[in-house]
Amino acid sequence: MLMMTVTDALAELTLLEKRIDSVTMDLDNNSLITVVEVGKVPTGFRSRDEYQVKARAGLQRVDDLISRRRTIKRAIVLSNAATTVTIAGQEMTVAEAIEMKSFIAYYESVMSVMQAAFIRARKDYDQAQAKVKERLDKLAMEVLGKNAASEKYQSLADSFLAREGVELLDPTNLAAEIERRQSFIEDFKSTCDRVLSISNARTTIEIPD
Repeated sequence: MLMMTVTDALAELTLLEKRIDSVTMDLDNNSLITVVEVGKVPTGFRSRDEYQVKARAGLQRVDDLISRRRTIKRAIVLSNAATTVTIAGQEMTVAEAIEMKSFIAYYESVMSVMQAAFIRARKDYDQAQAKVKERLDKLAMEVLGKNAASEKYQSLADSFLAREGVELLDPTNLAAEIERRQSFIEDFKSTCDRVLSISNARTTIEIPD
């Protein structure tokens, strides 16, 4: 067994992908099958046996590279499923953290809707409040006149607002919820890559020789 860090394994995966692409392209150059005249030898070869050996070797080479990549990738996947990290105050496996990097877009989309709803509701509330205030002031002028005592105005206002006032119905405490979610998203996005890099550099996996 060969021991290597996940960081080194990921680097080898990248190299293997390039080599697989290169070797696969080489196969598509009359290297596996070709047309020759009866009894003749393929161009560039000393014998038919040499061509056959090279064809089989070329195919075996790419199969070996693919097998090596599969072995390393499997070891990384198993390690990611077992290794835990803490990001934005939440403990999760490396696999979950990698998935969360894509999944965080859903959180951002929901938060955008929440922010838009909050802004819209606050605007509607302020406008409604202003209209209620206008009506209250008009009523106070009609009932109390300009020199109404403050306690009389307050009594009138309390009675009026109890009947015709407006309020925000906010069962989820939206402002606090937006702040909590935004904090998590920003914290996760700013620390995830760093935490995963540190974990990959410290975590070792076994690769069959």
